[in-house]
Formats: sequence, structure tokens, C-alpha cells
Amino acid sequence: MGCRVRRRLPLIAALALAAGAIACASVTVATAAQVGVNVTNQTAFSSPKALAAIRASKPAWVRVFLDWNFVEPQRGTLAPDWMGLYKRFFRALPRGTKIDVDVVLTPPWASGSSSTAAPPQNDADFAWFLQQLVTQFHNRVTAWEIWNEESSPNWWSGSVSQYADLVKSAYPAIKSVDPKATVILGANSPEMLSQLYSEGIRNYFDADAIHTDTACNVTSPYIYEYNRDTTVINRYFFLGFTGTHALMAANGDGSKPIYMTEIGWSSTSAECSTGLWAGKKLAGVTEQTQATYLSQAYHCLAQPKYSYIKAAMWFELQNSGSSSQPLDNYGLLNPNFSPKPAYDAFKQVSLHGAGQAGSCGNFAPPKITILRPTPGSTSSGPLHIAVSASSPANGVREITVDLTRRSREHFGPKRGFPSTLSASLTWLGAKNLKPGPHKIKVVVIDKLGNVATKVFRITHVRAARVVRHKHHR
Repeated sequence: MGCRVRRRLPLIAALALAAGAIACASVTVATAAQVGVNVTNQTAFSSPKALAAIRASKPAWVRVFLDWNFVEPQRGTLAPDWMGLYKRFFRALPRGTKIDVDVVLTPPWASGSSSTAAPPQNDADFAWFLQQLVTQFHNRVTAWEIWNEESSPNWWSGSVSQYADLVKSAYPAIKSVDPKATVILGANSPEMLSQLYSEGIRNYFDADAIHTDTACNVTSPYIYEYNRDTTVINRYFFLGFTGTHALMAANGDGSKPIYMTEIGWSSTSAECSTGLWAGKKLAGVTEQTQATYLSQAYHCLAQPKYSYIKAAMWFELQNSGSSSQPLDNYGLLNPNFSPKPAYDAFKQVSLHGAGQAGSCGNFAPPKITILRPTPGSTSSGPLHIAVSASSPANGVREITVDLTRRSREHFGPKRGFPSTLSASLTWLGAKNLKPGPHKIKVVVIDKLGNVATKVFRITHVRAARVVRHKHHR
């Protein structure tokens, strides 16, 4: 699955907002991630219908993009109209709503470039800007997110080192005004996060942001696959956030939370046009499936083992338009602010919790049965081996029989991922084994990447000698 390329929207046309909500602490699981939503239509800031939808779902968090190039169009001057827009919107939010401001897009005067993705020439300019923002919104903004999807050149055309320097400048600037503010790293990519650790970023952020609304994602949050030959879930599946947490833990940051600042599925019937699946599948799901996946995702995040996910903010509140473009159809509301099925699911989760029982995803390994040879068998010649593997929930991908350290046989289904797969072979080389016990290992992988192994033993004995006698007349 390919990484989504997000279209950059001018702030005058769209500001991105994500709100996370848990309505009542008394009814919400203590370890559950707080619920949230993104709003990219600037008219929602003053729309009574949009504000009513937010108030009805009682969000705990609201995340907004704040474009540096619009808010400080000239060095040292904050645009009063934009500052006023944010202040009015923040005041209109439900009482107690936490706010995460994601600061993005470099003004030309700071970068010397016409591209808003270019890094500033002097990080001190960005630090000064943040100090002014924190001062203006002090005691109203809870978290400050430093840029967005820096692993994508559409948002950040500088190097990893330049982004690290930006964060190292931003962190003390924010803390100098509001020591309690949460500074969120916008890495969004395990590869980039790993590089940032190499750049000494560890002491310059309080939490990491990740996005799970990847391009052409039509799989349930319960579905996952491991990266080849690993037990790391591929990052383009919902549960891929576990890999980011493992990376943070390996770098001494296991106690730092992760903010899922964008989570979502597009309700479009358009064909996928990006990434590895371009032209091979749909880019979205039905509106009802979108609602189902929303409930399933928050059910996953209510699992105690994922308590390091602080908040999960749905992308987005409102569909961006009437087109079938995937990016325009992530919303909980239609363009006219009427609710989609996903909004009802969102409201239910926000007010009352996920409300589902059971685990998230099927991590049960396949079952292996050794049909031949029977336990305690001895062999003196070619060995007949037959095994069966079953995984009713996930389906079987492959059976491998490890005969020796250098010899193995692979077996796969002719089509799809059957619930049961059998494999058999006659190992001619078994006749050359040394006398004594020998181990043979069977490895089975299911469709999702779960692995099961089973070892059986055989005892090789020398073939009985045939004594030929001469017959005399």
C-alpha cells in the first residue's frame, strides 16, 4: 500500500482541525485513547451546524493547522484577522476542550523560496513566532505540533537534519512561555523517527504524532500484516502504530505517548490512483463500512496494551466537496453538514466509549498437524512427510518444511488463502542421514503474517544388510 500524498490546501480555503473527545470520564475506559476529528473547511470555524456537531459529540481535543505564512505574512507582524479567527473559534468550542495547534508552512520572507514546504533560513524566526503564539493563546492551547508529515516533500522539502534543528529551536521557545505545554513531534514515519533519534531529538519532544489515514486503505483496523521476516506490523495497516512505539521504546522513550493526529477511511467509490495499488483496487469504502471501521478502530485503542495512544483524532469532520476524490470523502458530515453514518458512530464512541467486547485483531497462530511420520517412527530410506495447517479466521499463506539447515521445501495454495492447507513430500535424501535422532521443523505463516512452528523427530537407522549366499550344486 502506498503512502498517501496529501493535497496542500491554502488556509484561506481550508484549515485542518482534529478534535478528540471523551464525553464523560465516568463512562470512558481509563486506558482508551481520547476521540478526535479533523475539520479542513475554514467555514466550519463559524458555521453553526459544524459547531453544533462538535458540541453534540463533546470533543476532548481539537487540533487545528495554523499556517505560519498567513499568520505572519511579514517578519514580526501577526495578521490580526487570522489571530482573531482562531480566538473566536477556540472560544466557541465546548468548555474544557483541549486544543492541539499544528504549525506549518514557511512564509517566503523566512525561507527565501516561493514553496511553503521549504525550511526557514533561520530557525530563530520560527522560534520567535511560536513564542508569540503561545503567549497569545496561553492557557487555551494544550499542545503544539511541529509541522505535519515531514516525511512527505509536499509538506517539508528540507532534510531530516534541518527538521531536527527546527524542533530543537521550537521546543525551548514553547517551554519558555508555557512549561506545561505538550510539544508533539510530527515525524509520522518510523524511518524518519529513527533518523531523528540519530540527530539527537530525544530531549526535544513530549509525544510523537502518527497518521493512519493512508491512501487507498480499505482494510479493517483488525487486519494487519507483518513486514517480511519480522514481527513488526507494516506501517500502512492501522495497527502499524505498534512499530512506532517499539522504536520509541528502543530509544528510551517508551513512556512517551503517541498522538494519532489523523485516523480515517475515505468513503469513496473512486479507483485507487496512488501508491502500489494504483488502478488495482478501490480507494475507499462504503459510508456504512466507514462507520464500522471507526468503531472498530476506537475499540482497538481501548485495549490496555495500547494505552500509550493518548488521543486519536478522526480525519475529518466534513467532506471537502462533492467530488469522488478520496481526500474529499473522509468526513463525518456531508458538505451540507448533514451527518453520515460515521458521525453517529463517532458520537457514540465519544460519549459512551467503544462499547465492543473482545480483542482487536486475530493474533492466534495457525494450527499444525503432523500426519506422517507418526510419533516415534524410524526410517532407513526415503522419508514420507505429510502435514496439515489450519487458520479458519485468517487463512494459510505458506507451509515450509525445514529438512536440514541447508534444505527446505515450500508449499503455497494455488489460489487465495484457504482455511486449511496440506503439504506432502518424499524426502529421498533422508537415506543419507547419519544413524540416530533427527529434528524436522515445520513453519506455517497465515495471511496476516502470524507464524506457527512445530518440530517432530525421527530416528534414522541403517538399512538391514541383505546377505547373499552362494548355492552349490
